[in-house]
Amino acid sequence: MSKTCVCFLFAVWGMSAAFANELEIITLKHRSAEEVLPMIRPLLDQDEVANGMNEQLILRTSPRNLAQIKQLLNSIDTAPRRLKISVVQNVDRATLARMNEVSGTVGIGSAGRISVPDAGNQGGANARLQRSGDKLDARFDSGDTQIQDHKTQQLQVIEGGRAFVRVGLSVPVPQQMVIQRPWGTEVIDQTQYQDVSSGFYVSPRIRGNNVMLEISTQNDSIGTMPGLYPGQNVQRAASTLTGRLGEWIALGGMSQEQSNKSGTPNSRSSSQVNEQRNVFIKAEEIVQ
Repeated sequence: MSKTCVCFLFAVWGMSAAFANELEIITLKHRSAEEVLPMIRPLLDQDEVANGMNEQLILRTSPRNLAQIKQLLNSIDTAPRRLKISVVQNVDRATLARMNEVSGTVGIGSAGRISVPDAGNQGGANARLQRSGDKLDARFDSGDTQIQDHKTQQLQVIEGGRAFVRVGLSVPVPQQMVIQRPWGTEVIDQTQYQDVSSGFYVSPRIRGNNVMLEISTQNDSIGTMPGLYPGQNVQRAASTLTGRLGEWIALGGMSQEQSNKSGTPNSRSSSQVNEQRNVFIKAEEIVQ
């Protein structure tokens, strides 16, 4: 066989392999092409192509890989789920454990009982459930109200969306003023309350029974004490947390320390703010 014939056969074989890859245009229902392409491309061979824009996905791949891609799309091209995000601050580990360790039993009869275990010297909380037809009513009998005393926020967000959570409180600021009087020095101690607030953006994504939370924090502080020039500090940071759905995840401690001094020829004042908060976050799926 001549060299020309051999080259011709290789060219025909290459064209046949190229035409063996199918061109497929898929219209996505709930996700965008930008969201699914990073998950599809690892399934392609070296000479195969996947592109797209908006809801249109363009593939040139083998029938075997196309079948795998369609199977993957059936599982990921679903409607974004709604999540309830809960944020609690100023809690200790013991209280948080009680919030996670809710246990319940339902007997043969029409009533059930849910109890929160005791934590040290603090009592638990009880809820009594009564079944009425297809409904289940709950009534709290008694319990510790410590959990309700902490600042808790709840909001709803669509999976992949972005929500802003603001956390903050008023903190006592001790202030001391020293005034020079004609008859001597006078020291005045007083306490004022200053609003200290910060916040963060959260974007949740569900992976099986786990949730991945993309957190970007924003901490703004403004000095509003008397006798001080107003100033603003802006701090931002980003991180990713992973945990189980329905369980509290430690976001970390937020601390702030501020010391200010001011004075005039006849008086001077100083103030100091020390603040530290523990913040926990929980994501729960809202079942429609």
